[in-house]
Amino acid sequence: RDGGLETPVESGDAGARRLPPSLFLGFAIASIGGPIALLSIFPGAAGDGVDSAGLVVLLAVGVFAAPVWIWFTYSGRVASPGGLTAFVDAAAGRRVALAHGWIWALAYFLYLPYTITQVVYDVLTPVFPGIQAYRNTFELVLPVLIVLLVLLPVRLVLVPLGVLAVAQLAAMLVVAWFTYRHTSTTFASSPKVNDVGRATGSTALLFVCASLPLYLGAEVRGANRTVRRVLVAAVAIVGVVFFVSALPLSGVPDELRDSAVPGAAIAQAYCGRALAVTVGLLTALSILALIVAEYVALARLLHWLHGPPVRTLVAWIAVPF
Repeated sequence: RDGGLETPVESGDAGARRLPPSLFLGFAIASIGGPIALLSIFPGAAGDGVDSAGLVVLLAVGVFAAPVWIWFTYSGRVASPGGLTAFVDAAAGRRVALAHGWIWALAYFLYLPYTITQVVYDVLTPVFPGIQAYRNTFELVLPVLIVLLVLLPVRLVLVPLGVLAVAQLAAMLVVAWFTYRHTSTTFASSPKVNDVGRATGSTALLFVCASLPLYLGAEVRGANRTVRRVLVAAVAIVGVVFFVSALPLSGVPDELRDSAVPGAAIAQAYCGRALAVTVGLLTALSILALIVAEYVALARLLHWLHGPPVRTLVAWIAVPF
């Protein structure tokens, strides 16, 4: 503790055992969306503002820069398993932080099982209709697989998330390339203030899970310095790729944008089944990766709040999950 603010101490072998920045960056990128899921969520979130997709995404990234700046500022002094709640502790004291931490923990825990059902019914089934008879089995198996993954050492958890993050960004750019070739792109098509304003606010909220890497801040090599750099880099990378991918959506027919999984539908229409399957699978995996990221963050927050070992908490969270 330094004036009420937590600063991890790094030295010798302890520093060498910390997470490398590359793994931390992969985790941060996977936490935003995941990125390829944004292609399917954005048309519904933007509503009528999707016709000005380029303008909306640009404004949304600008709006989200405000919380990023706050997180960047606090990360210069606080790198803790408490993540955002540790920032609240530094700003407003322990009692307020406890309230914030438990509201955050309950909200994010409820997201875990709900999202499993969303992935099975709303993402996998439209892309792979043949699994319809096995949806109940998927709903039972996926949580078990996620728990087994999160029980591994954190380095082994972050490796597949990093690989998946790179694959998502690549697939987004491939889909964007085919979409540009088959549509006419407009940065802002007759933008209306109300439509663009609502779409900007909704789209900015899609980036909110960019805070999840903060909960690993005390475990990364370089601590405060690395957290700040990676936070900005991850938001910038995803923001640029998302902008490039969303820009041609203004020229995509409504029937594709309104489909169950727009990213896969667009890939199917402009390239073929192989790319549609790839995008659909990556979309499902990206959302499951976000569940993993939230699980990892949740265990560390509860450790920070009350002290039990992280692995014990991972096991206990698995019971209601």
